[in-house]
Amino acid sequence: MTNENKRQRIFAICGIIAPILFTILVIIESILRPEYSQIFNDVSDLGLGSYSLIQNLNFIVFGILSIGFAIGLGKMLPYRAGKATKWLVTIFGLCIILAGVTLMFSGNRVIYAKDVVSHGLVSAIAFLTIIAAQFLTWQSLRRAENALWKRYRTYSLISGILSILTLVLLSYTQFEPYHGATERLFIAVWMVWIEITGLKLYSLTRN
Repeated sequence: MTNENKRQRIFAICGIIAPILFTILVIIESILRPEYSQIFNDVSDLGLGSYSLIQNLNFIVFGILSIGFAIGLGKMLPYRAGKATKWLVTIFGLCIILAGVTLMFSGNRVIYAKDVVSHGLVSAIAFLTIIAAQFLTWQSLRRAENALWKRYRTYSLISGILSILTLVLLSYTQFEPYHGATERLFIAVWMVWIEITGLKLYSLTRN
């Protein structure tokens, strides 16, 4: 295995680890906080109150891993659209890091993350960039060798569409008592995309 393949494998592993680690830490902190509701509360609410440091560090680590994943993705995707995808996912990662930082300095009196304007802003940018990245990935592979990418291009398009649909659902239910559930549905779509893309990049290092 060449040094370039080794680096690519590390970047791919960043994409594989990021969603799994993030989800595990969210589950752990949810267990530590009996008053927290997976149905009502946003994921970001874990970044406030008791044990908030766990979630804020979770945001930061997830963002750093996402940037590593972005570098590997950009190297494997062809054309300018592929390079643009790298920068979109990089911006996504930076915004996720800032999502944790903004909650760290929000003050002790804040109960809900949606009341932290700066957090809401960087989160919105992160959501939009990761959605755009899915569509650009699909676009960059329009002439890709089918034997190499197989059905991944179609999957990326479907994931992008599902991300938009679940984002609309999230927007319509932001003041409903089940808002936390719709947020998790939205997050799950692009988290799975990152996971599957990481696995795909890893498999390509063996070719």
